[in-house]
Amino acid sequence: MILLLISVLLQSTATTTSASFLSLQQQQNQRVVGCHHRHRSNDYSATAALFSSSPPSSTSIVGGSSRTTSSISLLKDPAAAGDKHSSLVLSSSSSHHQQQQEEQLRQKVRSVNYFISRSCNYKCKFCFHTAKTSHHLALEQAKLGLEMLRKAGTEKINFAGGEPFLQDQLLGELCKTSHELGLAVSIISNGSKITQKWMEQYGQFVDVLGVSVDSFNPLTNAAIGRGGDANNEHISRVLNVQNLCSKFDITFKMNTVVCSLNWEEDMNQYVHQLDPKRWKVFQVLILEGENSGMGGDLRDARALQVTDEQFLSFVHRHRSYQDNGVLIPEPNNVMQNSYLLLDEDMRFLDCSSGGKVPSDSILKVGVRRALEQSGFDENMFHERGGIYDWERDRSQG
Repeated sequence: MILLLISVLLQSTATTTSASFLSLQQQQNQRVVGCHHRHRSNDYSATAALFSSSPPSSTSIVGGSSRTTSSISLLKDPAAAGDKHSSLVLSSSSSHHQQQQEEQLRQKVRSVNYFISRSCNYKCKFCFHTAKTSHHLALEQAKLGLEMLRKAGTEKINFAGGEPFLQDQLLGELCKTSHELGLAVSIISNGSKITQKWMEQYGQFVDVLGVSVDSFNPLTNAAIGRGGDANNEHISRVLNVQNLCSKFDITFKMNTVVCSLNWEEDMNQYVHQLDPKRWKVFQVLILEGENSGMGGDLRDARALQVTDEQFLSFVHRHRSYQDNGVLIPEPNNVMQNSYLLLDEDMRFLDCSSGGKVPSDSILKVGVRRALEQSGFDENMFHERGGIYDWERDRSQG
């Protein structure tokens, strides 16, 4: 009877031990599979090494609860290492993705045009950023926006209007701030309000100064609305700005809008005299809400439109400047969506639908989110030569 009891106890112990081993082995296999899936892309051998370095024996499992716990702990270590590795991989992947997004943003915002105000003292009939309001941001708000642009990757800021020199103090301080932030500074003006005094105070912060020159004929300028009546002094003002740029070592640039009133004009002689480093030649652009003559538009430029052939005729007449890289022609299909335009509230303007649809302000939603609403054509920006040597040589002083 005693022998029978001993035999039954031995069989029971063996069965229990076998069941315990199988249960733990199943747990081990499950953990191996789990780690294999986490590491199979590039770390399978490392995972295998973790398991082969210290395998649990059947003796250690049968030996007692403390040893069994130790064996289970060894089984948990590879999984923990796998989780840590996965976290590192995910973190690295996330960091790489973020870097890609930042680089893409930087490439898009390299050059930004900021219309600091719509106010203007001229009444050009083809203007596509008309004086609907005289509003402009306070200096500190505008400076904050410039800081945000610089942080996002902007390299050059172009101040325009309206006529930006109507807010000469604000413009000067923004030029100074931009320069201190490391931005190249450009200004587009009609040339009527630029003074020696302003240049003495702020000229050192300006790299490029562009002036709108649509004709060298006073009658044509008067018909366009640039400079007043037939006795306007627009051309003398342009010459004055060119001289100031030369004196203060600022790159001089010209902008010309080709329209029905000037497309046949020959400007070669005068352009030679002004000697601009860059001459942008635009085709009249009609935008709803600005100069389409519809609704409440302040301008009606439809009568000033030119055909593509007429535009190209003007360009061809001045082809020597195009051949040497000075003249940059921009017909409507090139110009319309290839500029990043910020209005007086620092909202990007989407012109892709034929009007100007403002984004949320970068001051409220940040540069990246506002940029998504800009309609900006980055490829066309590069095709039209949007990147050029826009910093003046400051090695002499």
